[in-house]
Amino acid sequence: MRRLSLNGFLEESSSFDEAVGRSPGLAQFCSSTLWQLAAHDFLRPPGPNDEHFIVEDEGNWLLFAEREGNRVFFPFEAAWMFGCPIVGNPLDGVALLKAASSEFLGGRVGFCLGGIPKDGTLNRSVRSRSAEFLRYEEFPATDCMMIDLTGGYEPWLERRSKKFRKSVRQLRIGEGVEIVEASGDDPETLFDRILAVQKQTYKWEEGTDIFLGNDYRPFYRCLLSGLRDTEDLRLLFARRNGEDLAYIFGGVRGKAYRGFQMGYIEAERKSGLGNALQLANLRARAEEGIISYDLGMHAEYKERWADRRDEFVGAFMVL
Repeated sequence: MRRLSLNGFLEESSSFDEAVGRSPGLAQFCSSTLWQLAAHDFLRPPGPNDEHFIVEDEGNWLLFAEREGNRVFFPFEAAWMFGCPIVGNPLDGVALLKAASSEFLGGRVGFCLGGIPKDGTLNRSVRSRSAEFLRYEEFPATDCMMIDLTGGYEPWLERRSKKFRKSVRQLRIGEGVEIVEASGDDPETLFDRILAVQKQTYKWEEGTDIFLGNDYRPFYRCLLSGLRDTEDLRLLFARRNGEDLAYIFGGVRGKAYRGFQMGYIEAERKSGLGNALQLANLRARAEEGIISYDLGMHAEYKERWADRRDEFVGAFMVL
């Protein structure tokens, strides 16, 4: 059992990501190093006196950070809690947490967990030992809406409702509109183009757009840049006469795709351009071999697109 510094973790991040890939039921992209570190750095960064609690033991990992010096440790990504801070064999996770906490932290310590697959092996393992904790509570975490592309695009479309399939057949993008792949372009330029579209949306006008936040904007900029460096960025724009009208932005890890944001200018709100981009992206991802397409958190409109809803829970415990 080893406790690592943050720099030590960065040096071994590929081993951590391999362990994520072996962890059943986890949100693969959001438990990976890129997402976790971007969230750690920009969404809710630890203070200068807060500790990191990063432990590795035989391929199993713990990835926590203290917040506000109160001896409560949170996942690196504590905004939505998509990612899980216990990675590896779920049967070993709770034992490792208890042993590492006793050896490295001592005393009464709180842990907040997120991204635990509901009723999965890790969830059952934590529950079965809850009597050993000084305090234990579970709470709903953020679910993910999932599309299964195992058989490709056409089988996915065949599983949709008759009304949905009809709308797809009738969908037409406007004259002169083209959908272009931009994943290989300069990341700073790409992010500026995304913001330019966002600034013409109704959410921006209402003041509810996520990119208005001084924390979320650098978070997504970091994701885009990191994905571009590893050739895992997936970004499509819809354009007319050289003008960006809409975009869809996400990334891949192995055979999994995770969508982040999409947007279209207010003038195109009723044109169906958002649906056209989502369909174009689905087809392109299926063609490259993606089998798991994560639409992100639940929203009612996503239900007609998704094949299932992956449910997650969070937990708070005091050891």
